[in-house]
Amino acid sequence: MSYNTPDIQERYWPQDATFGGTGVTHQIMGPRGKVGFVRDLIAEVTTSLVGTTTVPELLVGISSGDFTYGRYRLGTAITTGYGTGIHRASAEFITGNPPRVAADFASHVVLDGGPLTSQGIAGGSYGTVVPNGRIPAGPLLVTNVINGAANVCRVFVTGLTAPPGGFRVGMTVLVQGVAGATGANGVVTISAIDTTNYAWIELTGTTFGGTYTAGGWVMPIPIVPALAGVGGTPAGGGIVGVKIQWVGPNTP
Repeated sequence: MSYNTPDIQERYWPQDATFGGTGVTHQIMGPRGKVGFVRDLIAEVTTSLVGTTTVPELLVGISSGDFTYGRYRLGTAITTGYGTGIHRASAEFITGNPPRVAADFASHVVLDGGPLTSQGIAGGSYGTVVPNGRIPAGPLLVTNVINGAANVCRVFVTGLTAPPGGFRVGMTVLVQGVAGATGANGVVTISAIDTTNYAWIELTGTTFGGTYTAGGWVMPIPIVPALAGVGGTPAGGGIVGVKIQWVGPNTP
C-alpha cells in the first residue's frame, strides 16, 4: 500500500453574494478512500456582515447548520460582524496545533477536525486518537437494500464503523448505482445506524420499492453553509471558500 502527498482541495463559491436572512449551502465530495480535515475557511466580504444575536458564519458539517467538521464565525465578537475585505479562519488568534481554535469568543474558529476523542466497539479497546470532526472516507459498498423502519430504505454496506470518526445519524450522503431496489439513490440523510453489528444504515425521506439486484455505493457529502446571523435583521455576504486536506492510501 502506498501513500501520496495529501490532496489539498480548495473550493470557492463566488456566486452567492448575499447570506441574507437565510443561509446558502454547498456540497463537497472527497476523493475515494481518504479522510478529510478542514484546514481553512475563507470569506471575501463584499457587504458588511450584520448579526444581532450571532454573527454570520461559515460551517462545514454533516448537514445544513451543523459544524462537525469546521466553523468560522465571521466577527470580532459574538454580535459584531466583519466589514468588507478578506478574512481567513487560519489568520485569527489561533491556539492548538492541531486542532487549531480561536476561542476569544465561543467557537470563533474550529479547524482540523476538533478535539481528539475515543472510538471503539463495546467490549473492545478504545483510544483517544480519532478527531471527532474527521470527514470519513468513502465510498461504502452496498450489498443489499431492504424495507426498513416506516418503509424507508435500509441499506446494507461494508466498512461501516462506530462514530465518532465514521458515518453518523444526520449525515448527508450520496447513494448511487443501486439496481433493482428503488428509492435509495440520491442525496439523502442517514436516519438510523445499526450499532450492534454496523451492517446497515437507514435513509430518511426515502421510500423502499422493488427488489435489490446488484451494485451501489454510499459516499459522505460534507455540507458547507454560509449562514446569516440570528436575530434582528441579519445581512451581508460575499465570496466564500473552504480548504480541505484529504489523507489516505492511493486507490485505483
